[in-house]
Amino acid sequence: MKFKRLKYSYNVLGFSIIIFLAIREIFGVVFNLMGMSINTAGGIGIYMVIFIFACLVPATIMENMLGLRPKIFKKVKSKTTINLVFYSYLIILIAGFVDGIIHKLFNYMGFKFKNPQINIPENKFSIILLFIFMCVLPPILEEIFVRGYVFNAFKCFGQTFAIVVSSLCFALMHSSLDRLLVYFVCGVLLAQLYCITDSIFPSMILHFVNNSIAFFISYFQQRVNPIYALTMIIYINIVVIVLGIVGKIYIDKNNIKITEIMEKDKELAKKLMVISKSYVGLAAFALLLFLAVYQSFCLLV
Repeated sequence: MKFKRLKYSYNVLGFSIIIFLAIREIFGVVFNLMGMSINTAGGIGIYMVIFIFACLVPATIMENMLGLRPKIFKKVKSKTTINLVFYSYLIILIAGFVDGIIHKLFNYMGFKFKNPQINIPENKFSIILLFIFMCVLPPILEEIFVRGYVFNAFKCFGQTFAIVVSSLCFALMHSSLDRLLVYFVCGVLLAQLYCITDSIFPSMILHFVNNSIAFFISYFQQRVNPIYALTMIIYINIVVIVLGIVGKIYIDKNNIKITEIMEKDKELAKKLMVISKSYVGLAAFALLLFLAVYQSFCLLV
């Protein structure tokens, strides 16, 4: 009965992902054909509406089909949240460094990926809208969908299993094969924050910090001075390393068990066997992987 429920849940997730992609990709293509640009206030506004529906409609589908009513908005001690966030961001920084080495290896082998950047518009109002679109909406909507619904849909089958499934979903949703490692690590850390605190607020804050730093670095590179951007990156790295170490000391002092969140899964083989027969779920993840490969190879020089 348990594994029958797993198969059903995975197929529901697959159906939800297909709806997510349908809304995001189809409407995105339509508005591109209409000449709507992400660099204009009107274009950003339309893409914001698309993104809101792309996240909330699948979440509603999972809520109704799986009977999910996750209580994700709980109060958390601010001191604990801050230390967990900075320690987690330090790990993201390390993952980004490893990802940079992998990129260099790909370049050495002849696979030269262009680093997709945020195109900062010139209009101030458009910049504000783009900041909301890139840094405010994703931490709210993606965390509600991925951590709030996807994670909770599979939590009853094991916490580790739920973290892996939701993190893989999160990574592939970004359609970037060359950044898959970083997105997956981010997904694991965001899920762990949710598990430790039993609240989605710390995950939202970490997500917001990560996206905001990337946004402001792009802003300084394109609209201020590349030298300032480089200086900013150096300062951010120093601050993150220091605060990350402080966060680690606080976590150890307060006996917050991060590593124990990912327990061993003795039934993993059986779960993977069940998933292999969940055709809707497999088709959805295959589609996500295809889009990631396609967009990554489109970026090849």
